[in-house]
Amino acid sequence: MMNLFKKLPFTACLTSIFLLSLAGCNVFVPAEDVQDPRLAQVVAGMDKCLANQTMTNEQLQSQKQLLDQQQQQLAALTQGQAAALEASVDRAAPTPVAPAVAAACYEPDDLASKLVVGELEQVWLQNLNFALPARIDTGAETASLDARNIELFERNGRRWVRFEIVHPGTGESLLLERKLKRMVVIFQSNTAEAERRPVIKLGITIGNISQMAEFSLSNRAHLDYQLLIGRNILQDVMVVDVSKKNIAPYVLPDGDSDGSVAAP
Repeated sequence: MMNLFKKLPFTACLTSIFLLSLAGCNVFVPAEDVQDPRLAQVVAGMDKCLANQTMTNEQLQSQKQLLDQQQQQLAALTQGQAAALEASVDRAAPTPVAPAVAAACYEPDDLASKLVVGELEQVWLQNLNFALPARIDTGAETASLDARNIELFERNGRRWVRFEIVHPGTGESLLLERKLKRMVVIFQSNTAEAERRPVIKLGITIGNISQMAEFSLSNRAHLDYQLLIGRNILQDVMVVDVSKKNIAPYVLPDGDSDGSVAAP
């Protein structure tokens, strides 16, 4: 081979060597880019997520602005109510305490001015000239009188009631007539049915206190006392000491205060 190159001219030798080097080298051909379709799907999913996130951020921002407006409105409303309340308090004049309200808060002087009665007292019945033992009951709203053979009737266009009471000393039945004030419905704890009772007015005296008071009429033969004194008589003038009996002074009135007349 060397002998062959020696025989060839210099230029031919260079040409031959160049051709041989080209023949001995591999020709590099760049490969075409091939894209994976999965990559495109991932990119599309990320774009969608970014778009959703942007929309969510916009909605949150809108809700935040709305909440800020509501809080401002609430603060303004609260301030307005507070200012109105303060103004109304400033304008309000002190309310004087009425004498009746002040009297409800009992002071020692108030108690000293009231008659103290026990759970049992003698009650003088005006125009009848005798007294009946009475049970003092703060739980009863209206006083009650033992009456037998109760009869309603009319006289001169007015309603009256005729009844009998038993004299505590002789046991004799006394017939009385009184104008009917009203009818009252009483519910007893030991009976299921309500009882309608006539109500009359009687003049009575307990201790040094005389008054006209309402009494409901009912047969109290099964009870220990012919007379029951309720709150309508006790209120504002008497104080009850349930641990004692017959402590009110026994004072008789000077004259009759009841204008009704006992029947013969």
